[in-house]
Amino acid sequence: MATLGTGVLTLTLTLTRFSSSSKSLFTHTHTLNYLLLPSLSAKTTFLHNRIHHNRRLSFCCRGMATSTAASYSNTVTAPYGSWKSPITADVVSGASKRLGGTAVDEHGRLIWLESRPTEGGRGVLVLEPETPGGDPVDVIPKEFGVRTLAQEYGGGAFTVSGDVVFFANYKDQRLYKQSLNSLGVPPAPITPDYGGPVVSYADGILDSRFNRFIAVREDRRESSLNPPTTIVSIALGSNDVQEPQVLVGGSDFYAFPRLDSKSERIAWIQWSHPNMPWDRAELWVGYISENGEIHKRVCVAGGDPSLVESPTEPKWSPDGELFFITDRKNGFWNIHRWVIFIILLLLLPISSV
Repeated sequence: MATLGTGVLTLTLTLTRFSSSSKSLFTHTHTLNYLLLPSLSAKTTFLHNRIHHNRRLSFCCRGMATSTAASYSNTVTAPYGSWKSPITADVVSGASKRLGGTAVDEHGRLIWLESRPTEGGRGVLVLEPETPGGDPVDVIPKEFGVRTLAQEYGGGAFTVSGDVVFFANYKDQRLYKQSLNSLGVPPAPITPDYGGPVVSYADGILDSRFNRFIAVREDRRESSLNPPTTIVSIALGSNDVQEPQVLVGGSDFYAFPRLDSKSERIAWIQWSHPNMPWDRAELWVGYISENGEIHKRVCVAGGDPSLVESPTEPKWSPDGELFFITDRKNGFWNIHRWVIFIILLLLLPISSV
């Protein structure tokens, strides 16, 4: 039986292709390494042991020269990560708009907040057309953008009440009001100008009883590391912008201030470090006095130290019932209702013996 030596056979295949415009060159070099082994049947066989792929993509700009060899000298190889791609960040982010919330005005028309990548991510309030097939209308001018930075998470950047929209402007973080019936009139500020976006507001609601706007406020004027957060009231109806008045304070964070239909009670969520709102929180209800202050407070959920729960999303019914979501006992969020027990003491006459 003949014995064959062991050797390596190397094959190199180079493909060259020109684009249809004859201005760019594509080369593909494919190197194949084969191991030559002795065969027991005295026949030579090639076993494919290993394949090395060396692909080189090179694009070069050249003139209308007909010489292929001359085009190789103009090939430019860019370092890894430095080549220019036709797919830019603007192309990717500008593919679609994002919706950030919806509301309905007094006529039942839909208002939504959309983020426009083609305008640098500006948040724009949009009003649906009055007639089917019409074009939606931008509620705010181009120099405004709807977004709040309160408590870092933001959210609750606008509120619609009747024909008026209240919104937080991104650049200065002030609150503004815009009439839907007078879109040609610029929005009017309702909070003071502190010379920069150092005070933020979120999750507001109109209090028609006292003609004021109630919202969560984060104040970073003294410290941005641990700024105080409160629930404040903002007076309306005056030509002069006034300093907001604190209604609720003391905890690290607040959310969801909600008034009942008569503006006699207000509900809110509060929590403090190191908890997050989904770890442990408290639901409170405050009774509003004749002068607009909160004179009595009741902890509805989360106040029991032996029971860990995180209530959220309080909402009053038209009949004055308070509904909320909490994960009490079973660890899953379910809808609950606040039930008020009233104990009546009957004074019976005492007869003498």
